[in-house]
Amino acid sequence: MTTIELVDAAIGTGLAAALPPLSLTLEPGAPTVVAVETDERPMVLSLVLGGRLALSSGSILVDGAENADELRRRVALVDTPFASEPSPGVALSITVAEELAFAGLPSGGRAVRAFLESHDLAPFSAIATRALPSTARVLLLSELAALRPGVTALVVTSPERHGGDPAAWFATLRGVAERGLVVAIVTDSATSALLGRLGATTKAAS
Repeated sequence: MTTIELVDAAIGTGLAAALPPLSLTLEPGAPTVVAVETDERPMVLSLVLGGRLALSSGSILVDGAENADELRRRVALVDTPFASEPSPGVALSITVAEELAFAGLPSGGRAVRAFLESHDLAPFSAIATRALPSTARVLLLSELAALRPGVTALVVTSPERHGGDPAAWFATLRGVAERGLVVAIVTDSATSALLGRLGATTKAAS
């Protein structure tokens, strides 16, 4: 099972830092909620956790070692703006087909229907991805990301930005984590506090 650890990880310094120094450990079994402030930092931290953005100081370890290639292989970014956020106007069925193909799985109409039906999402097949209810969106994108070969960790970026009931989409991510994946939810302080009251493990960056 995968463990990811940040050790005084930072990008930049002082008040202008894109990411202030942060130390935390992510382990499988239950989601970890990480609170960061400003509009840009959830995306920045998500890219760091996924091995897609280099640190200026500190380190990030996967199973105790610094290995950026292994980090990128194991971590899937979920709904991260400008990185893995699906095109908002594209029909859900097309988004699913693209993600199945990316995972190296059959991606024809039958496979898409089977995936949607198995996750109780078939009624949404023809709608634009932007119209998907928030909990269904989190379920869809996290389950698709988990299908990718070698993925053992998910980093879900700012799910609160799509509205809806945080308790509902948190329950979805808790179910994913209970299957043995690392799940990190990068969000704002208010959402983190709410999820903490629901029993989530919470971390914060200043």
